[in-house]
Amino acid sequence: MQFIKKKRNIIVISAIIAMIAIGVFLGTLFGLFQKQEVFDEYQVAYENNGKLYEVSPIVGSDIGIDKKNNSKNMYFRINSYPHIEYLFRTAYKQYEIDNTVKHKKYDGKLDYRVADNAYVIQENMYRTGSDTFKTYAIHNKVGRKVYHYDPRETSTDRYIVRIKPTILQGYNNQKNSSNDDYLNVTKLFKEKLNKNIKVKINHQKRLVIFSMEDS
Repeated sequence: MQFIKKKRNIIVISAIIAMIAIGVFLGTLFGLFQKQEVFDEYQVAYENNGKLYEVSPIVGSDIGIDKKNNSKNMYFRINSYPHIEYLFRTAYKQYEIDNTVKHKKYDGKLDYRVADNAYVIQENMYRTGSDTFKTYAIHNKVGRKVYHYDPRETSTDRYIVRIKPTILQGYNNQKNSSNDDYLNVTKLFKEKLNKNIKVKINHQKRLVIFSMEDS
């Protein structure tokens, strides 16, 4: 009798452990444990004086956003470094407004062709087996380096968070983990450029909307 009772307890405990493991697995797939999220299917807009402007080639998958904070941080995928250039040009107002663009979501488009500054530079490339690692240097308007990214140092990098894709975003295991590294541009721009970035989501228009102002 004691043996049967003990066996029953083992079965119950095993079932509970299995349920917890399944819950953790599903929570990971759906991103329930992540503090940030990425809106892959949304478009991106820059808000200025109450108007929304298209900021192509920046896309929704470039940007991560805090889930719960009232003052949400904005994160930018570090491997989309060519697109970070346009974020800097926006901060420094190196654009012209094209009002001829007709789109129900936008009041116009930012034309970045007026500037060709190189704010983000790929420094080195390393290969380890099938993986490729790249380091980047980020500069301000006067050419001074304000940040250096090395994927081997992300555990101590206070500007980097790792945002894994969820099943809702076409979950897949990235061969190169640096593909999931996002730069906290809210913190970087405030500390290094004296710029405040605000970001919000308009689910009705399916837009990620950000704005910038001097600190």
